[in-house]
Amino acid sequence: MQAALGVERKWLQSWFEGTPVAIAQRSDGAVTVEVPSEFCFDPGRNKVKPALAAVLDKVAESLRRRPQTRLALLAAPGDAADKASLATERALKVQRHLLARGVPAARIGKPTTTAAAAVQLRIEVDLN
Repeated sequence: MQAALGVERKWLQSWFEGTPVAIAQRSDGAVTVEVPSEFCFDPGRNKVKPALAAVLDKVAESLRRRPQTRLALLAAPGDAADKASLATERALKVQRHLLARGVPAARIGKPTTTAAAAVQLRIEVDLN
């Protein structure tokens, strides 16, 4: 299965080569996608910016192409001086975007927040 995820990593990298989107494969085989926060949301807002939407569209396509995968980690940052509620709203907006692109809810992990300055996604094999 790591080989299949390796194919997805290469496919995603081909789409985002030359952009600040970081795509890597972990030692456990999971593929991580990280989008710097300045391309994700405007300060104080929870609306998904077009750059993040483009990444989410490709992640959704990847998940649809590989039905044995799931999005195990869905993290969205808040602003430096912000309360946690904005980060939670952002994580939910990311989740809703993926749902609207045909990813079944059961294949998306519970939305979480992070202190990192990026939206972080992790595609892994669904062991259930």
